[in-house]
Parts: sequence; C-alpha cells; structure tokens
Amino acid sequence: MKVGYARVSSIGQNLQSQIELLKKAGCQKIFQEKKSATHTSKRVELQNALDFAREGDIFVVTRLDRCSRSVLDLYKIIDILTSNGVSFKATEQDIDTSTSSGRLMIGLLSIVAEFETDLRSERQAEGISSAIKRGVKFGRKAKFDNLKVKEAIKMQNEGMINQDIADYFEIARSTLLRWIAKYNKD
Repeated sequence: MKVGYARVSSIGQNLQSQIELLKKAGCQKIFQEKKSATHTSKRVELQNALDFAREGDIFVVTRLDRCSRSVLDLYKIIDILTSNGVSFKATEQDIDTSTSSGRLMIGLLSIVAEFETDLRSERQAEGISSAIKRGVKFGRKAKFDNLKVKEAIKMQNEGMINQDIADYFEIARSTLLRWIAKYNKD
C-alpha cells in the first residue's frame, strides 16, 4: 500500500495540489496536516502516518521538505520507516529509498533543505535587527505605561482598591502592582 503524507506550514495554505499529486502517485491512504516542519514531535498526523505504514508499504510525500526540514529529523523518520520495512518516496524529486541512488539523493537533498532553512532564519534575524535599528516596534501596543501608572497611584491614594484599578485599565492586578513597584523604585 502507498501511504501519503501532505503538509503545509500554516492554516492559510492549501493542501489540494499535494493531495492530487499523492493520489496520482497511487496513494490509497493520505494523511494531511497544517503544521510547521521544524518540530516532528508536534505533528500528530505525521506520527499517525508513520504508525499506519506497515511492512511492504511505501511512504510517499511530494517533496522532502513536506516531511522534514532537518537532516536529523528526516533520518529519524526514514529510520523508523526502514525498521518497519517501509520504503520512502518523494514524487517530485524522484527519490526512492528502496534504491542506493535514492538513499544517496535523499541525504544530499535533506542537507540542502536544512541549509535553506538556516539561510531563511538568518535573513529573518537580519531583517528584524535592521527594523529594530530603524525604530520599528514589534508586538502589540502596551496597554499600560508610565503616564497611566501615575494615574493608578493617584487612584490608590484616593482609596481605590488594586483590583478595581486594574479592571479600570483592563490589565491584570499583578501587572498593575509590578508597574507601581517599578515606578516607586525609580
């Protein structure tokens, strides 16, 4: 039996083209998931697919990066499959671990995939660093600031309880107390 596995990184992406290719490759059972490939252990459908595949089956993906972006993870997956007597095949890269040339190619391609992931991470870090230097702020706007802490202290002095003050500013009581302690320290 051919067991297919289709994966995209985020919910907004579409699995349909992979599913069509897997069906065309003869997959009778297709597992699909919308998760990042960086952590194999968090991909439930991958684990289900690996558990489902039996001796003599072929585990099919469209491309290596649909299965893993890490050389170590890829080899762990292939080791699990091999120990269960299951072959691995990537249809768009013409890779088949039942042949020695297929095993060589999978090793080379997985190294390239990991290299590309590293480059992407480096570019992202450089972009974030550059943006920070230009003054770009990341994350949501703070609900509380130094001006509001002065107002909160005034409310405390007027006899208002901390929980009511926190509710007024729509923040947690612990956040309010942390800000007040920091303000009093400075």
